[in-house]
Amino acid sequence: MAVAHDVVCGMEVSTETSSHAEHEAKDYYFCCDGCKGAFVKAPAYHLENWAEEHPGVEPTPVAG
Repeated sequence: MAVAHDVVCGMEVSTETSSHAEHEAKDYYFCCDGCKGAFVKAPAYHLENWAEEHPGVEPTPVAG
């Protein structure tokens, strides 16, 4: 099971069971539809906040 981080709330989520959205050819995963909706409305805002609050941590799973 691959794990990703919800860029809106920071929770770890399963890529197999969580809601997701695509932005700039990347899949982002969310704990609930509320977080997904917030991201879809303002992806740049949430990605900037993620980068500031979690330096060096990639929210999407890294292909290996």
